[in-house]
Amino acid sequence: MPEVDGLVIAESAVALGRLSLTGLRQRLDGRNDARERRITAAIVPQSQSIIECLARFLLRRAGFHVESQVNVSGLGHLDLMVDGRLGIETDGAGFHMDRTSFEEDRRRWNVTTRRGIPILVVSYALLRSHPQEFIAMVREVVNRPAAAA
Repeated sequence: MPEVDGLVIAESAVALGRLSLTGLRQRLDGRNDARERRITAAIVPQSQSIIECLARFLLRRAGFHVESQVNVSGLGHLDLMVDGRLGIETDGAGFHMDRTSFEEDRRRWNVTTRRGIPILVVSYALLRSHPQEFIAMVREVVNRPAAAA
């Protein structure tokens, strides 16, 4: 199976508590397990969704430095922070369609805007069907000179 699919499956199992990351690592000690060790090294147990995992995989593969679940004062956690300059929020329709989620999303966007953190909000469809478009958007924002204060 493709590496990204293996990562999504393994990370989901670890994040849901169905598989121990330590136990998984202990099982991968053979010389033929290099690919699996690489996948396991990319697991982030705090990951909160398949979309987040996929975005992080694509960004790291493209050479970006990516942090997961970054705490921002007054906001809570951003799904991903790219090169310390760009926030990525990975949104699934099932979790952001009620009134409470709608209002919370706007509050969060206002906090990041006030703090000068640009945010891209991405969907599973974009990441899965148009990964190069996603990476191009990220490059455009990360490479843009900071706005004058």
